[in-house]
Amino acid sequence: MAKTTSGNQAGRWRRVLRPLWWWLLLVLLLFGIHTHQRLMEQTRLNFTITLTGQPMEAGGLLDRKLFSSGQNISLGSHTFTISNPRIETFTTNFFAWYGKHDLGEIKLRRGMGTLNVNANPPATIITITGPEFSTTLSNSPGTNVTVPTDQYEVHAEYPHWSQAQNVTVFADQTVPCVFAPRFGALRLAANKDEVTYRLQSAAETYTGDLPTTLTGLPTGKYQLTATYHRRQLKEAIMVEADTTNEVPVTFAFGSAHIETVPSGADVRTADGSYWGRTPLDLSEVMPQAAQLNLSLSGYEPVAITLEITADQTASYQTNLVSARYQSAMQEARASLAAGNYDAAFQTTAEVLNTMPGDADALALQSEADSHLGAEREQLAQLKRPREVFDALCRQNADAGLFDTHELKTDKPAKDLAAAIAKALADKPDAFEILVNDSPKPDVYEIMARQTFSLGILGGTERVCLLVVGQTKPGETQILFKVVEYQVKTTVVANGLFNFKDNKQMIPVSPSRMQMTDALENQIRNGVQMVAGKIQTAIGQ
Repeated sequence: MAKTTSGNQAGRWRRVLRPLWWWLLLVLLLFGIHTHQRLMEQTRLNFTITLTGQPMEAGGLLDRKLFSSGQNISLGSHTFTISNPRIETFTTNFFAWYGKHDLGEIKLRRGMGTLNVNANPPATIITITGPEFSTTLSNSPGTNVTVPTDQYEVHAEYPHWSQAQNVTVFADQTVPCVFAPRFGALRLAANKDEVTYRLQSAAETYTGDLPTTLTGLPTGKYQLTATYHRRQLKEAIMVEADTTNEVPVTFAFGSAHIETVPSGADVRTADGSYWGRTPLDLSEVMPQAAQLNLSLSGYEPVAITLEITADQTASYQTNLVSARYQSAMQEARASLAAGNYDAAFQTTAEVLNTMPGDADALALQSEADSHLGAEREQLAQLKRPREVFDALCRQNADAGLFDTHELKTDKPAKDLAAAIAKALADKPDAFEILVNDSPKPDVYEIMARQTFSLGILGGTERVCLLVVGQTKPGETQILFKVVEYQVKTTVVANGLFNFKDNKQMIPVSPSRMQMTDALENQIRNGVQMVAGKIQTAIGQ
């Protein structure tokens, strides 16, 4: 029983003391962290850098990361490196613990390399220019020199050629710089005295008098321009290496003779250079296809191409065209194209008054007249049906009292006229054909009569005046009138036993009688009857 009580007391103490132990461990841990942070703040790496005895404001790489003097470092092993193309690389390894670490003065040495300049052939001048080293060499094939590591410009000059190269010298290395231009010579000679020349390359231009010999020319293409008495000869030439290139300059001339009617025309080249006035004779003309412009006030300019050949005379003769003639012809052509044939005819007539017999004007006038004739024929054809109809109506004194009716169709006039005449003559309501004629081309006239007689009681009479005419291709015009009459018959004694019927035709018109509904219907029925027969003919 006592043992059990003792065990319970020990358990109670453990439970009481356990939080105190945990608290004590936490305090120790926090103290350790704080102490580590305070000591790490004091753990730094210091150093100074000098180059050839002069201090440098520079840093390095600590474990391959940029690092400056006085910065914090971590505990453990480190590698510190200083490198630059201009210096010899510095590297050191060290172990860092809490506290300051001082590498002291790091003395750097300037990096050196070798610059090997080679010029073949030897250059007139070689210059080497860098931040810490420069030199100039004359008539030199090159040099082999130890220089501080850096970038250098090496420039080689020859009489007609120069080149610059940029090179970088690295420590303990030999850097080559080679100039190997290729040169040739050029001998120019002309077959004429007083010849000057201009020789152009991509980089330089040379001028002077011929003959001449140019040496030390870079190989490649050149453009030669030789001038003799304002005549120029241009030629592309090639300079080859290590040889004297012979280039003969030969001026071969032709001559030209230019005439115009009238004379006095200015002759100019395409670029505006003045050659003279016609009649013009020229000598010492370079062989060429000369593009020339001839101009005289009041006349149209003329552009010509004159083929000039060496040792031959090229001739050209032309009649100048007056500016008014040219504008009038253009106006006539424009009128003809626009269908204004009358204006085209009148304009060509004006041209022919000043230039009788001109072939172009006569051709234009003939074409315009042909079109005018066709237009006149079309207009006449369009008017013919009406003209024939009016003439037919004038044969009946009463036709003016009745209306004119018009129809159009696409059937040919000749076929349609025959069909209408047949339809009028057919029953029922047949007409007697009195006239069936064609007084003009493609125009047909028909006069037909229909009579209803009541003997001595009178009756009615109907006269149809009709014209069928072709007005244009695919169009036929039909004009007609229906003249209505009331017929009155009276018996007149002609002797004791001889009697004679007196027939009186009275037009059914408000101007001749008192109109009634029956009379109005007579007029309408007549028009409808004739129109129906015409439609029957059209539909056949």
